[in-house]
Amino acid sequence: MARTTLATQLIERAIAALNYQTLTAADTYAHVGDILNYLNTEVHATSPIAVGTTGTILEQLCKFGLDAAVTDTPATVHRIPRQWKWVGDFSIPGDPFNLVISVKSFKARERVLASGSGSVLSPTVGWGAFNDPEEFTASRIISYAYRGFVSIYMPERTRDSLAPDALAFRNINGRPFIRPHRDFVPDIHSAINDNGRVNPGLL
Repeated sequence: MARTTLATQLIERAIAALNYQTLTAADTYAHVGDILNYLNTEVHATSPIAVGTTGTILEQLCKFGLDAAVTDTPATVHRIPRQWKWVGDFSIPGDPFNLVISVKSFKARERVLASGSGSVLSPTVGWGAFNDPEEFTASRIISYAYRGFVSIYMPERTRDSLAPDALAFRNINGRPFIRPHRDFVPDIHSAINDNGRVNPGLL
C-alpha cells in the first residue's frame, strides 16, 4: 500500500472539515481558496507546516485544477522529473510546444523567475498562493514575460490588490498576464484541441 504523505493527509483533513469529500477534481479546485484558508488558519496557525510540505500541498492543489482542465479531452498531464524540477512541476503536450506549469508558494521572490525555460518557445504558466501584491509590479511582470511566462495565476484577493498598470499588462498573445485562480481551469481547457494538445497561442 502506498504511503500517504503529510501533504495529502492535510489536504484530506481540510476537505473533510469543509465537507468536500464527494466533489470532483473540478469542484474541489473551485474551492481551492477555502482549502488554503483552512490550512492557514486551522492548521498552520497552531502547528506550522514545513516549507517542503507547503510546496507539496500547493502542487497537489494545482494538480486538481490541471486534472479538471483535461477532463473530457485526450490531453494528459505529466509531472516533470525531479532532475528537471528547476523548469517547472507539470507539463501538458502541446503544438508546437509543450506547456510548462510552475507551482510556487506564498512568496514569489526569485524562485518564480528562476523557473521556466527562459524562452517563449517553451511557454510557462505560473501558479501559486501568492499573498504579496508588491511582488507583482508592472516592471517585475515584464521580467516574467522575458522568462517565457504567458500567465501567472494567484488568489483573487492578491490579484485585486495589484496596481492598475500591473493588471493591464498583456502577454504575447494579447491576453491578461495576471489572472485569478478561478480562470486557470477554463483557460487551459479552452486551449486544448481535439487531439489533446495545448495551443499556447490561445493562452
